[in-house]
Amino acid sequence: MHLRNPQTLLAAFLILLTGLLCPALAQSISKTAEGFDLPVAPPNGEGYYKSRGFRAGGHLGEDWLVTDGSSARSLGKPVHAIGNGLVVLARDILVAWGNVVVIRHSWIENRQLRFADSLYAHLDRIQVREGQQVSRGQLIGTIGNNHGMYPAHLHFEIHKDLTIGVNHAGGTRDLGSYWLPTEFIMARRHLAGGGRNVPTPAANFLLPSPDHPWTFHRKGRSSKERGKTKGSSHSRSGSPSSHSRSSGTYKVNRYSDPYTKSQ
Repeated sequence: MHLRNPQTLLAAFLILLTGLLCPALAQSISKTAEGFDLPVAPPNGEGYYKSRGFRAGGHLGEDWLVTDGSSARSLGKPVHAIGNGLVVLARDILVAWGNVVVIRHSWIENRQLRFADSLYAHLDRIQVREGQQVSRGQLIGTIGNNHGMYPAHLHFEIHKDLTIGVNHAGGTRDLGSYWLPTEFIMARRHLAGGGRNVPTPAANFLLPSPDHPWTFHRKGRSSKERGKTKGSSHSRSGSPSSHSRSSGTYKVNRYSDPYTKSQ
């Protein structure tokens, strides 16, 4: 093939450009949910019970365990995606979280496109990757104990505020930022318009680091107190309000950690 022909050069360029863009486009699109199921033993969580529920200002999700036996029997049990969605976080966050998966869901309700994040924490194993499309009921990990920090259980949340990620200080810590998980699911078992490909908002989460745990980011600390902490030159740029917001572009896996050495 002779590349001196302008038309041939243009065709080759378009082929190359398409090849570069397709993976990015694939990551920015997810399928709308046709309904939601519980994250353990879907659809109805048979054989599991909710040991701890949502409490505004305190426990911002639900803890799930197997019904028969001690919490140790929950270790290694499968955890499933509650609905179709896009994995926007799948990694070991350490601190009080351990292995965490966050899935961004879209669905159609009252003729409007809606979004929410489901969070699955303290996992023993993560079995999905960031940027992966998942379907309702798909295995995403197994119940863990955050590297031995807790008795084995699944900590499960659903976020209205897409900027929260794993940063509880970034939300309002009440039903303004969170859904009641079980109630959310039970009210949306079957949805119209499922399976449609839609653009998905970017994930732009503030993540902890060993040198800067969440205690340095909680609301209510004065600027004088923040200045006393290690790395205080970054404390303003690292506030949840400035670094936990979505960039507004339709891409995934853009996480904002102001404490990386490269920034």
